[in-house]
Amino acid sequence: MSAPDQKRLDGMRRIAELRRQLKRIEELRLARVTREEAEIDEKCTALIATMNDDTPLHGLFAGHMANRLRRLTERKTLLEPLKAQQIAAVMTEARHTRFAETMIDRLEVSVAASEEKRQLESLIEGALARRHHASLA
Repeated sequence: MSAPDQKRLDGMRRIAELRRQLKRIEELRLARVTREEAEIDEKCTALIATMNDDTPLHGLFAGHMANRLRRLTERKTLLEPLKAQQIAAVMTEARHTRFAETMIDRLEVSVAASEEKRQLESLIEGALARRHHASLA
């Protein structure tokens, strides 16, 4: 096995592991944004249900609830581009990870071929040496 091929393979394995970690980080960020979006939806639904309720104290808090609903809606609006950005980041890291894994597969094949070639050359040299030694005897 040639040392440069093995070094390239080891390096690519480290890169692939780094890419897997970066992909997990991006997935966690996306999950956080998605979770926050779901929480906002739940809060908005609860606020709307409360505002539609016909309780006597409803009028005292209607303005506050409307402001809260507006702030939640604004926050969700801000999350939409962030979510799209995180989806793109996850897809980019997944693409980089797949590329690194493909390169590892190719390098492993190359390293295996080099090793087979080295073993074959060794066998041929051994056979030629035995044949040369037998002809001298």
